[in-house]
Amino acid sequence: MTKSGPGGPKARARARQERDGVKYTRALRGAAAGAQDRFGGHEFEYEQFNDLFRCTECGVYELAARGADGAIAPCPGLAGYGGDTERVYLLLTQNPDFPYRTAFLACEVRATGIGRAPRFSWRDGRLLVESAPSVVDELARRIEQITTTVDGRPVPAVSRIDRLTAEAGRAVIEENHAAYVAERGEPA
Repeated sequence: MTKSGPGGPKARARARQERDGVKYTRALRGAAAGAQDRFGGHEFEYEQFNDLFRCTECGVYELAARGADGAIAPCPGLAGYGGDTERVYLLLTQNPDFPYRTAFLACEVRATGIGRAPRFSWRDGRLLVESAPSVVDELARRIEQITTTVDGRPVPAVSRIDRLTAEAGRAVIEENHAAYVAERGEPA
């Protein structure tokens, strides 16, 4: 196993993660509370094979998202959002009879390609999922169809779906973030 030297890919990745004294991850976590950050809502992650940062949401590379003036264009979100940058939210109340954890539900929502669970979206048996106005009805329909069999009968994953505006959804994320910080401290 070879280690990365001072000029190796890991060292370059660490150097790239520092932008104007703020780490990407720290800046992205700040955006989790709902505020648009200087990365335009993109979730950039480092790809070692090409030494670039790529958004996990829309798939664009940082270099392509950044304009000549250095500003980053807003993330249009998942490909299924159709380039719509407006957001709406669904607040899902997990069915207590559903045997799987929230991670399963979040993965199922993400697998639709038209919704995702943002950071700090889970609290007290409720999962907040984000979508675009043009596809939110379809997302709600697909979520209603997520079931599993328990004792020979189908059990739905959610017992309730509440539709929220962008402002109300961001407020839930802020509340969840504050509760997380109060319980566990600020994420590193």
